[in-house]
Amino acid sequence: MSDSFETHVFGGSGSVHAGNGDINNIYMLSGTLSASPRKKPADELWWLRRRFVEPAGLGEAREILEVSHTVFIDGAPGSGRVAAAQILLQGLQSDAGQLHQLVPQDEENAPRIDHTHVGDGELIWLDLSALTGPRWEEVHAELSSLRAIVQERDAYLAVILPDETAALEPTLAPYRARIDRPAVAEVLVRYLQTEKIDRPIPLPPLRFLDAARRMSDIPAYVDLICRARDEHREGDFTMWSEAAFTAWSGQAQDVADQMATLVTGQERALLISVAMLHGAHADVVHRAGAALLDRAEHPPEDIPLLEHAFLDKRLHEIDARIDDSGAVRFTKLDYDAAVRSYFWTHMPGLHDTLRDWVVSTVDSPDLSPSERRDLVERFTDQCLLHERYRQIMVSLLNQLTALPTTGRKMEAAAQVLQRGLREEKQGRFFRRQIYDWSRISNLSIRMAELIIAACRDEMMTTHPAEALVRLHHLARRETGTRARDTLVALVEDAPRLRRQMLARLTEATFEPGKFPSDVTLFLEIAAPEPLTALGKRDHPLVAEKTIRRQLTHGWSLVFARLPYETWAPFVRRWLTVAVEEARHRDTLLDILVHGTGGDAILLSRFYEMTRTTPSLIPLSAQISQRFGTFSHSQ
Repeated sequence: MSDSFETHVFGGSGSVHAGNGDINNIYMLSGTLSASPRKKPADELWWLRRRFVEPAGLGEAREILEVSHTVFIDGAPGSGRVAAAQILLQGLQSDAGQLHQLVPQDEENAPRIDHTHVGDGELIWLDLSALTGPRWEEVHAELSSLRAIVQERDAYLAVILPDETAALEPTLAPYRARIDRPAVAEVLVRYLQTEKIDRPIPLPPLRFLDAARRMSDIPAYVDLICRARDEHREGDFTMWSEAAFTAWSGQAQDVADQMATLVTGQERALLISVAMLHGAHADVVHRAGAALLDRAEHPPEDIPLLEHAFLDKRLHEIDARIDDSGAVRFTKLDYDAAVRSYFWTHMPGLHDTLRDWVVSTVDSPDLSPSERRDLVERFTDQCLLHERYRQIMVSLLNQLTALPTTGRKMEAAAQVLQRGLREEKQGRFFRRQIYDWSRISNLSIRMAELIIAACRDEMMTTHPAEALVRLHHLARRETGTRARDTLVALVEDAPRLRRQMLARLTEATFEPGKFPSDVTLFLEIAAPEPLTALGKRDHPLVAEKTIRRQLTHGWSLVFARLPYETWAPFVRRWLTVAVEEARHRDTLLDILVHGTGGDAILLSRFYEMTRTTPSLIPLSAQISQRFGTFSHSQ
């Protein structure tokens, strides 16, 4: 794919009138996506450190990291390698910024690891545990150069090696350290202590400890123990831990046994509604159950309303109840997850019906924002179980953004797309889907808004180069300026991204000038102030030969395609900076003059600007001199 130059490792609503006819509602997404997970906030690191049990081998890994600035962490799957990497890096932290993750990239014809995201003194981890085959080989080939960049920039890097023991090239092997899984019981006790869960000392026999467990299993199990304690209150540690293990192990057989007794559509619709809206108010669950029956084209009950069974009785029949706050919950811990899984697996014909029901339900004003988010999360969790269900999510997005839409639907759509992008095994598909959408000339305003938000607030954190490509395609085809304004704002303080956009706007590979919007976009991307800024390494972009060539070509397109009234303010801005920045004056003037291609009319207008604008008068002689020199060389 030729749309990658370099690659690296989220509201309110309003309405506008679009002319004659009906009002088209356009819902602008702003801040509807939750924070992207690449950076590790300090409170999360503190949470981790309080629960962390140091594994054997961590001391050696710490020594390697401190001396060489890089450590390759090896270990069995589930041994806590990511947590170990974060703890090692946190131990080096003084006044440095937050820890953050370097993410391998998927874009074609681009490096798998973006070195530009390794900043001076930064603390970074790179999780390669899931890589296999050719992809591991590609990343492995870049590790030596990555390590060199880390050392050059006085940064620190912890790399988690693939699950299957991976061979490192001889020059990297000395920086490899293996950690062993800590004792699961010891880690469990640490979590229980931190959560202030009363427990016998020593721990009694627990079924959870009868099998080998991944470190990531422990917080999930302890969370279930906490929920058992908080939701049921009565009982003791033995009861809570047993309930948690029952929920942990899955309750598919319990659901199957229950389904054998629930034979009517009304009962099953209520069961599904409680599972999908678990914790929602009884009124919400009741209306959603009735709506699901309608969606499933189930015939209504042919009995008078006052003869219908009361809701509490119907809930009792499915082992659910209404609590003191009016919320509906199953009596068994985490039973809602088991019900969702059972229906998704054993009634595949219900998938499309559930999708349509979710679309209508999320738009209900009865739902609170948290209930709406929970519903979207629970449905997408099922869709993300396997790649065969991807198209259900795509269809869901299309329905949520189709007219007539609402702010509630748009926020739900943003959440759906975010969850798809964040899923490790599915993210690449959704990034490609966004790419395909961004190249549609008649893309709906709602879908464009969704893509802008996803690129700005999600992809920009993990795959910024790919985000820029997609925003650029939108900007080329949009009738307004939302994508373009977002693109310009994201490039503002990012020299690497500005470099990428200049290439896309001027290099032949990307067909510069084919889209009229590219020419006006160039004027904003080619702002002289950031081009002449020294940056962290006292190296302005305009000092690069390639950048100067690109700028010259970009200005030639501007002068050929745009009227004087459009480009004059931007040329005046360049000339103003040329007056103020003596060390870059000649470079800025040369780029502008060569961009004219020797056109006498254009050069005379430059000269006129300098003669009629008092602050630019100092440049008059230089413009005149360049006019003569350039004309003579032609």
